[in-house]
Amino acid sequence: MNAIPLILMAGVGLFVFYVLHASERYRADAIRALATRSGMHYLGKALPRSLTLEGTPFHNFSKVWNMIDGEPRGTRIMAFDCQVGVGKRSWRRSVIAVEGDGNVFSNVPLHPDMTIDHSGRWKILYYRPKTHFTIRMAGLTPVEELEANLNAAVAGSAKTQPTN
Repeated sequence: MNAIPLILMAGVGLFVFYVLHASERYRADAIRALATRSGMHYLGKALPRSLTLEGTPFHNFSKVWNMIDGEPRGTRIMAFDCQVGVGKRSWRRSVIAVEGDGNVFSNVPLHPDMTIDHSGRWKILYYRPKTHFTIRMAGLTPVEELEANLNAAVAGSAKTQPTN
């Protein structure tokens, strides 16, 4: 009789673990499909060395996943999910990085909580850390919004490239 609450708690714990794992898997599959549609490559947990993050909150990231990389319309663009810090003080964000000069994010509709940082040749777009709590997946940008921002960044970067 005393084992029933323990079994019930273990079952709820397994269910929560399954739901979290399934949602991360669903997001990875959706981002993989986004990379294919955009003519980019899904790199998973590999962060290319050419991307510098110095001077941004992501310089000391603890984990990167769902990395996509490509050059649609001739402009190098990367997007990835990352975690900064460890434990209770950690936070997660989706990041878009565009290599280039000029205002490559001119076509992106900036939300008041979004910001653009610079690191070397890269422009880094993300939601500011510790913004008000939302129901989004712990700070990660929904895939649909990520795709819209990527498409807008590609269009904006095409405008800043010189024509021959």
